[in-house]
Amino acid sequence: MKPLYHMAMAIVLAIIVSGCGVRLQPVYNADQIPVPVALQDSSSSTVANIIKTSAINRGWRVEDVSPNVVRATLDNRTHEAVIDIHYSKTSYSIDYVSSKDLLYNGTQIHRNYNRWVKTLENDINKNLNLAAMTKS
Repeated sequence: MKPLYHMAMAIVLAIIVSGCGVRLQPVYNADQIPVPVALQDSSSSTVANIIKTSAINRGWRVEDVSPNVVRATLDNRTHEAVIDIHYSKTSYSIDYVSSKDLLYNGTQIHRNYNRWVKTLENDINKNLNLAAMTKS
C-alpha cells in the first residue's frame, strides 16, 4: 500500500510541476509587420492614428514617446505590460519594454502577455486593412 501511495504522490507532484512551466513562453515581439501598400503613400501620422486607436480600443493607454514611437501600457488587475510600437509609412514593430507580475525572467514571460500583444497586432492589422480598403 505504501509504494502505491508514494507513486501516486510522485505523479501528482510531476503534474503540478510540469503545469507551472507551461505558463511561461518566450517573449513575443512583432517585427517589421508591413503596412498595406494602399496606405504607404499616406503620412506616418495616419498609421500612428490607426495604431493608437487599435490599442485604446483594446484597453491600452497610449502616449507618444518620440517621433514614430508610441508607448502602450496595459493594466490588467495586478498585472502590467508596457510595449513600444515603432512605426513608419511601410511597417511597424511591437517590442517588450517592461512588465509587473507577469513572471518575466529575461527571456520568458507569462503566456497572457503574448496573447495580449498578438491580439493587439491582429487588431492593428485589421484596422490598417480596413483603412486601405476605404482609401482605394
